[in-house]
Amino acid sequence: MRRHRSCSILAAGAGLLLAFPLGLQAQTPQELKAYERRLQQLFEQLDRDGNRRLERQEVQGQPYLQRHFDRLDQNRRGYLTPADLKPSNKVPPPRAERVLRKADQNGDGRIDQQEAQGYPWLRKHFQTIDQNGDGSLDRGELNTLSKPAHAN
Repeated sequence: MRRHRSCSILAAGAGLLLAFPLGLQAQTPQELKAYERRLQQLFEQLDRDGNRRLERQEVQGQPYLQRHFDRLDQNRRGYLTPADLKPSNKVPPPRAERVLRKADQNGDGRIDQQEAQGYPWLRKHFQTIDQNGDGSLDRGELNTLSKPAHAN
């Protein structure tokens, strides 16, 4: 009976991780509670030695956890705790902020043509995005990337 229950919890956990990848928020408080409850069950099932830690060898056979172990272990401890698996409340940065962080290599808050060279789409549309024609893209100009075009 215990073996059958273990398999069903693991199967449910695998489905859970696919349905709500870690870092995404459930839509309602009830969904979030159900997600956390099922995640706790999965954690307890995988924690074979009962030490409230998931070491790398304990997540073998759980493809999502194997692939994302290092990202989830943000404190670089070599193990995961239940807190590492909880959904994040962080809202991903807007597109413009991500582009600026990635491309602004000298940290001046602007992307010049040299910095844009590694980003084909940005390089291609540089002149259009550079609304004031100063030869660099600032946060305000990049913010226009996130706004829908107005129909005339």
